[in-house]
Amino acid sequence: MTISKFSINYDYRCPFARNLNEHVAAALEEGEPYEVEFLPFNLSQVHVEEGDPAIWDDPDRAGDRLANEVGYIVSQQFPDKFLKVHLDLFAIRHDRGASLRDHSEIAKVLAEHGIDAEAVFSQVEAGTYAQRMREMHEDQVERLAVFGVPTVFDGERAAFVRVMKRPAESSENPKEVVGRMLDQVFGHPEFNEVKHTRLDR
Repeated sequence: MTISKFSINYDYRCPFARNLNEHVAAALEEGEPYEVEFLPFNLSQVHVEEGDPAIWDDPDRAGDRLANEVGYIVSQQFPDKFLKVHLDLFAIRHDRGASLRDHSEIAKVLAEHGIDAEAVFSQVEAGTYAQRMREMHEDQVERLAVFGVPTVFDGERAAFVRVMKRPAESSENPKEVVGRMLDQVFGHPEFNEVKHTRLDR
């Protein structure tokens, strides 16, 4: 089964989201003709207690929304720079051990790619994309029962996929990893869950 168009979600805090998003980005950079939509998903909202305000309604949770919103703004306004910014936003936490709440860390990433950080932050402060971010998250949850990242989806089908190694650590080419993932998720829906009892490390 050939899949050419799919979506993948992300939250920059999740190492497994980074692994799979890196494989997809590398496959695209190697010329795979996929049409991919990268969509933010907020892990903090998943853990909001019943009766508590949603993170989009809580000013004290602005830091939980910051990096994801910046990534989405870049995808909409600077699509040609998105993939590299996307991977570098993951690196803030997972390579440098810095905080994704830190405006200065995010500003460095944007500046490295020739993007005016203050202009992006002003849109975050103004809530330019806040409602859209909320709608995307709620659509994933309500329509597809998405519960985390990374989830890959196509139309009405969605699957949580955990890839254990980044492209640089993998014995397989990213094109092979992504192709096999898409085949299993969309070509063999009767396989609901596969989980190794041990990992070779």
